[in-house]
Amino acid sequence: MIRVGQVIGAYGTEGAVKVIPLTDFDDRFSTGSALLLEGCERQVEWSRAGQPGLVVKLKGIENRTIAELHRGRYLEVPEDSARTLDDGHYYHHQVVGLVVQTGSGQSLGTIAEVLERPANDVWVSREGTVEHLIPATRDAVLEVNLDEKRVVVADWLIQVEDA
Repeated sequence: MIRVGQVIGAYGTEGAVKVIPLTDFDDRFSTGSALLLEGCERQVEWSRAGQPGLVVKLKGIENRTIAELHRGRYLEVPEDSARTLDDGHYYHHQVVGLVVQTGSGQSLGTIAEVLERPANDVWVSREGTVEHLIPATRDAVLEVNLDEKRVVVADWLIQVEDA
């Protein structure tokens, strides 16, 4: 499954939910679109811009109490519904599990999770108890090779300067 949004709370009394979009494709929330919420397919009745994110009304969620039960849950689409991304852009599930090394060949473990931050995503690589935070930016990530299941990052990410 591919996460396309996260419910952050109820909106109003008729069962609408506030959603933080996790996709670049806004039409995922268009009227009539099918989304999965906890494995159950829901049709979008309507959606509109909200603060923050969107307000989305899903069929089958008819009151605030039921909507509130979905706080923190993800709206998803099947992986076979994935759309092609531009070069240099990756779905989270594509990078989690990739081996990370620096340009000079030093191992930094494996990407364990992706943190979504306002400026850019941050890839978390772990090697035993050591954790590295890698900004998913062009200057930090030199190469992503999905076929070889590896990521090459800039050496400056691990250089420590003496203060």
